[in-house]
Amino acid sequence: MLVTTAVAIAAAATTPEDSASPVDAKAAFAQLKQLEGVWEAPAAGGKTARTEFEVTANGTVLLERHTNAAMPGGGRMAAYHLDGNVLVLTHYCIANNQPVLRAEQFDPATREIQFEFMRAGTLPLPANGHMDRAKYRIVDAAHFVPEWEFFENGAKQMTETETFTRVK
Repeated sequence: MLVTTAVAIAAAATTPEDSASPVDAKAAFAQLKQLEGVWEAPAAGGKTARTEFEVTANGTVLLERHTNAAMPGGGRMAAYHLDGNVLVLTHYCIANNQPVLRAEQFDPATREIQFEFMRAGTLPLPANGHMDRAKYRIVDAAHFVPEWEFFENGAKQMTETETFTRVK
């Protein structure tokens, strides 16, 4: 199912700002691609969140499909790819917009990548609710912790943090 969505995601791809990336984008992307597989985390109400990562398009795109029965809307997707020397993340949100973030920090020692908002598709006003920041920390081969920050009216409204364990 992830592969069939690759065409739609590629069609929505965007170009990052012209400024150079402050991080080693290739190394950060290689780190993210190690997440390929199936992951689960505890969710509210005794439910389980599930994330699947798939490397596709001859290794140039990492697709993420996240489902969580405890969340309104049930799920979201993201696509990660290099655009020149910039690592770009496009988040397909349950808030009905598509924020585009770029890697602004990468620490190979802690295996942490920080993404910051660049722009968004179908976001009528910047004040409208959207994911503005994401951080991925790869703890080890069996665990990773994503942290997403939702902004509205210029202020952080919520932080979503989950601790995933590899199941496949």
